[in-house]
Amino acid sequence: MDQKALRACFALSLLSLPSVTLASSFQLLEQSPAHMGKAFAGTASDITDASTVYFNPAGMARLDGQNLTLGGNVVLTEADFVNDGSNYVIQGNTVRVQGSGTTDETGFIPNAYWVVPVSEQFTLGLGAGGPFGLSSDFGTEWPGRYDATFSELEVTNLNLTSAWAPNDQIAFGLGINYQMIDVTLQSQFDSTLGASPDPATDSSASIEGDDDDIVFDASVLWTPAPGTQLGLTWRQGGDFTLDGSAAFDFNAACVPGAGVPTPLEGNPTTGDLCASGLTGLEGPVNAGAELPDTITLSGSQQLNDVWTLHADIAQTRWSSIQTIAVDNVDNGENVATLDLRYDDTLRLALGASAALTDTFTLRFGVAQDEAPQTDPEFVSPRIPDEDRTWLAVGANFQVFDSVTMDVSYAHLLVDDAQLERTEPTPLGGSYTLDGSFDSSVNILAAQINWQF
Repeated sequence: MDQKALRACFALSLLSLPSVTLASSFQLLEQSPAHMGKAFAGTASDITDASTVYFNPAGMARLDGQNLTLGGNVVLTEADFVNDGSNYVIQGNTVRVQGSGTTDETGFIPNAYWVVPVSEQFTLGLGAGGPFGLSSDFGTEWPGRYDATFSELEVTNLNLTSAWAPNDQIAFGLGINYQMIDVTLQSQFDSTLGASPDPATDSSASIEGDDDDIVFDASVLWTPAPGTQLGLTWRQGGDFTLDGSAAFDFNAACVPGAGVPTPLEGNPTTGDLCASGLTGLEGPVNAGAELPDTITLSGSQQLNDVWTLHADIAQTRWSSIQTIAVDNVDNGENVATLDLRYDDTLRLALGASAALTDTFTLRFGVAQDEAPQTDPEFVSPRIPDEDRTWLAVGANFQVFDSVTMDVSYAHLLVDDAQLERTEPTPLGGSYTLDGSFDSSVNILAAQINWQF
C-alpha cells in the first residue's frame, strides 16, 4: 500500500471526527411543553401562550397584554446496539467482533419567551431555546467505538421577533435569530491499524468546534372565520463554519517502534505509522455545515365550545447536508470527508384539545416523523435514528387568576435503525460494523405562563 492510500485509510478510520457535520436527525421539537401535549399539532395555528414567539411570531398579535412563558423538557433516551455480525478481515481471515453497546442519556431542554405589545397593531417578542442538539455515550469498548464513543452537540437560539396585525383576519411575523453551535465528539482509534484490534491498545480521538450565525424567520396567521386559524412559518437554518481542534491520546501501541513491522518500504512498524499519521491530523481544524430550513403549515378548527382539532405538516430541508469535509487548518490535510446524503423529511401531526372547564384543558395527539437517512450504509451510530411515531398527552390548568401551567408527556415509537458499513483498514484489511439499534424515547415537560 502506498503512502497516499495509507493516508486515505487514516481518514476513513477517523470518520467519527467529521460528525461535527452533525450526525443523523438532531432537530429538537421540544420548544413548547404545551404544544408537545398535542404531539406538536397546530404549532403555528393554536395560539395560547408566549411560545408562539418560536412557532409562529405572527400569533403574538393575538395574545392579550404581556405574556411570559418559562418551560423545561426532560428527554430520556436509550439506544441498544444489537450486534448482527460485525467483523474484521485480517490478512484474509474474518474475525467476528463480539459485544454490544448502549447509550442511556438524560437531556434537559429549557425554553423562555416574552411577548410585549407595542401598539394595537405591533407586538414584539423575545425567545430562547435549543432547536438542534444531540447527546450519546456508548463507552470505549463497544463494537462501533472507532465510529463513535461520546457525542454532544448544542445549538442555542436567541430570537427577537415582531408581529403586525393590520386587521382581525391576518397577522404577519418577522424575526431575527442569533444561533451558537458547540460540538464535542470523541471516538477510539485502532493503534494496530487493523493488525490486532483491541480496546486495550486503542488510542483516543477528540474534536471540539464552535461557531455562530444570524438567521431569520417569517410567518403569517390567517383567521378566515371565527374558530378557524391557519398558520404558515418558515425558519432558516444556520450556515456554520466550525473552528476547533483535533487531539489524540496516544496509546503505548501508537508510538515509534511499537507494534509489528509492516510491508511498506522501510518496514515501519504499526506504531511508527500510527504516531506519524495521527500527528499529521492533529491541530486546528474547520468544517462547514448548513443546518436545514423548516417550513410548517398548521391548522386549528374549533368544533364546539369544548373540542378543537389541530394539524401540522412540516418539511425539514435536510438535503442541505450531503458531504462534509473536515480539514486541518495548518497543513490543508483532509482529516476526513463524511458522506451523509440526507433527504428532506416530512412531519405529519394530528391532535385535539378539550376545554373541559373554564380552567382545565386536556390535550392529546399523534405524529409521524421521518428520518433524513435510513440507508444502513450511511446511518451514523452517533445518534441512531429512524422514522418515529409520537404519542402525546398533556393538560393546561389555571394556577392563579393570571397564571396557568402546562404539563405533557410523549412516548416515541422509533423503528429499529439498521447499520451495515464496511471501511478499509490501513494495512489492507477491513472492518464491518453490522447491527441494529433498538431505541426508546420518553419526554416529560412542563411550563408556566404569566399574563400581565
